[in-house]
Parts: sequence; C-alpha cells; structure tokens
Amino acid sequence: MLIRNAAIATPNGLEKADIAIEDGLFAIPRGNEACTIDAEGMLLIPGFIDTHIHGIGGAGTEDSSPEAILSMSRTLASIGTTSFFPTVYTDTAERMIADIRSIASAKGHEEGADIAGIHVEGPFISPHRIGAQNPAGRKDPDPAFFRRMIEEGKGLIKAMTCAPELPGIEEIAAIARENGIILLMGHTDASYEEARYGFSLGIRHTTHIFNAMSGFSHRKPGAAGFALTNDMMSVEVIADGCHVHRDIARFVFRHKGPMKAIAMTDSLRPTLQKEGDLTANGIPVEMGPGLWATKGNPDLYQGSLLTMHKAFRNLVSWGIGLYDAVAATSLAPALLYSLTDRLGIEPGKRADCLLLDSDLSIRHAFIKGEEIDVVQQA
Repeated sequence: MLIRNAAIATPNGLEKADIAIEDGLFAIPRGNEACTIDAEGMLLIPGFIDTHIHGIGGAGTEDSSPEAILSMSRTLASIGTTSFFPTVYTDTAERMIADIRSIASAKGHEEGADIAGIHVEGPFISPHRIGAQNPAGRKDPDPAFFRRMIEEGKGLIKAMTCAPELPGIEEIAAIARENGIILLMGHTDASYEEARYGFSLGIRHTTHIFNAMSGFSHRKPGAAGFALTNDMMSVEVIADGCHVHRDIARFVFRHKGPMKAIAMTDSLRPTLQKEGDLTANGIPVEMGPGLWATKGNPDLYQGSLLTMHKAFRNLVSWGIGLYDAVAATSLAPALLYSLTDRLGIEPGKRADCLLLDSDLSIRHAFIKGEEIDVVQQA
C-alpha cells in the first residue's frame, strides 16, 4: 500500500510525505504498490498508545478473563488506539494474580490493539491516597509478592505504581531494575524529600499527576511538585480536562516538554458500554462531570471515560501543537517503555497509524499495516 500526500507533524511543522506499507512495516515507496490512498488534506500520525487503562466497552481487567482483555483490544482499535497497557487495580492478592494471568493469556491472540505491556497500579501504595483502589489489597512492599506478579505476568509487566515513602521500597526498586520495569510514583502521600528519595532509587515517572498524590504548594511541594520541578521526571496526565483543569494540563505539557508528558485515559469498564449495568471494579458508577463517579455519591470519583482520540483532540484544542500532541499520545510512551518499533512514522517501524481529516476525525486506521474499521466519536 502507498499513502500519498500525507501531512506529518514534525518539530518544525507539517511536512508532506509519501510512505509505503509493506509486510506490516513502513517502507520507502517503490512505485509498484497495489493500492494507493491519496491523503491530500489529511494528517498521518502514529497510532495512539494508552499506557493506563482499566477497561472500555463493558470489559475490564477486573473481569479476570482473557476474553475481556481481547474485547478491550477490539474496541480500542476501532477508536484509534493501536497499543495499550491493561492496568490492574490494587486488590486482594488472589484477584490481582487472576487479572495478571488473564492478560498474559490474552497476549498473542489480539484482533485489535496490541497488548504492549501490563501496568500494575499498586499494591504498594499509601493508605492515605487509596483513591478508587481496593483498600483491602493495599500492602507495604512485599518482594516475594512482587516477584510472583512478575512471574505470572510472563514478562509483560512493564509498569508499576508505588509510593516511595513506604518502608522497604528499596528492594522493590531493585527488583524492578532487574526486570526492566518502570516504577511510577503514584497513590502516594510522599513529601518532596521522600519523592526525591524515590527518584534516587530510580523512580522516574508519575501516575496521573495531581490525582491521588500529595499536592503542590509553594511551601510543601509534595510529590507533584517534585515531578514538576525535576527535569528528569516524566508525568502521566489524564487529559480529560476534569481530573486536571485544562489550563493546568496545558501548563504541564508545555513545561515538561513533548517527550516528558504522557497523555493517558485511566478509562474504566463502562466507557463506551452500550448496555447492561455500569460498574468499575465491582462498584456501581454513574456519569459525573465528564467522568465516572460512584453511583449515588457523585463527589466520589472512580475514573475516566476518556479515549485517546479524545485526549489528542483535547490537547490540540487547548493550544498544544500537533507534534507535541502526537508525542504525548504516542511517541513519548513508546520512548519511555522502549517500544522502539512504534517510535514514529519512518521506514522499518511498525505500521500502526491513523489518517485524520482536517477536523481530526479518524478516516483510516492501521495496525501492522492492516486497515481496521473505525467508529467515529462525537
């Protein structure tokens, strides 16, 4: 296949390009391609990578089912997400292991978005910043359990959220280094100094900055302040304009720069669900102000109903440049998690990409060079 006349976002602005797709990879055009798409007036971007998502379309990691993970894969592909990290809640040890096993069992059977890794959100988190996690599953650092999770994940665990102030976090950091796992500072009540100590152990990323995290003030900067002021720290942002005010989100993306701020969804099971009861990790939920809230208690937020496509459009509408929006939704997560085969649109890279119209709606979507039917979103 040949894609002609596409506009590609670069640090220097939009550039016109022709790119071929061959054997699932981007290639240099040879002139004998069997099919051609004229992309005049369209933007060609890498497929979205969601590194923090619990569920979508009525399926979630809490279902402890490979079928649920594969359902997530199909739904995500239809809305432009080409790779994702199914994210496991903090819960009882048995439940977490069952969820991890189901994801590992689903890997290799995807018919949509690629399972690029597992993000384990906890269980070594602060009892004071539980958020929507199950407090019954929270633990102080337990190296044996961490090693068991890694074993059950069959090499797929790539990220784990933890609180750096907890006693024994040093051994968790050492095990993570041994296994190439990125630790994220999150669900933490750490002081600025405790966050800096976590950084000295190798914690370089943050889970949904500002949310379930010691806040930022001019005298007590907390974990959020440390993440913002340390140039080597990268941050996750739930880019829905609800979990983080749009102006603050814009500040974070501009301040951290295009490869240090990652947009993710923290989407829950009922996002885009068409029928049935709405639950997230077994808790009934209802639509809150642009997010999912506990049913009957709209002030208790459970998580996001965001999609990566909506996050991308939000960033652009908030004044983030096209290249920086592409970086936040694809390039930066690919770089952080060493998904080097997905790091841009160039010959030899995996042909996961989207063609967007001038209004940023998705016209075509490809995963490993195969076109995927897309569902348009409002």
